[in-house]
Amino acid sequence: MNTWKTFSATVLTASVLFLGIPAGGADAQESINYSIFDLSGVIKEGSKGESVKNMQRALNLAMGAELSEDGIFGPNTKTAVLAFQESKKLAKDGVYGPNTHAALSKAVNSFGFADSVLKVGSRGEAVKTLQKGLVDMSYEVSVDGVFGPQTKVALIKFQERFPELANDGVFGPKTKAVMDKVLND
Repeated sequence: MNTWKTFSATVLTASVLFLGIPAGGADAQESINYSIFDLSGVIKEGSKGESVKNMQRALNLAMGAELSEDGIFGPNTKTAVLAFQESKKLAKDGVYGPNTHAALSKAVNSFGFADSVLKVGSRGEAVKTLQKGLVDMSYEVSVDGVFGPQTKVALIKFQERFPELANDGVFGPKTKAVMDKVLND
């Protein structure tokens, strides 16, 4: 029994150190910290400082807000926050709180994968996003929105690099979490 506990602890520790994500569980993608900065409280009109500057930079990246990255939360920044909140179907109050922070952080620091499971036969924008990610990592695949044999082979080659992933050619939550981490580190 002690050998099993030691082995489990070793695998978990190695996984966390190597990838920064837990070794098991279907909820692995939720463990990635997308945060663009540490938020304590809320940021609102009149706020100033480095956190405001980081938020402005993220709004510029995420939605082309064209804000001055001056660290001053003025009317233009509030307008951009309101527009972002509306685009993400968040409470539209112009206050940069935990929900807006989480959504903006993910928008800036994730590759944009859909939450659906993708496999041979899947079609659409979610498949195109997966294929773009594979191409960005130098796997040879056509970006056509059709999950066919070529996409499956490329995905299996990616999965083979990570022992905690099943080499099944299915783009599920664990593969998504690892690929998102690889593409954003």
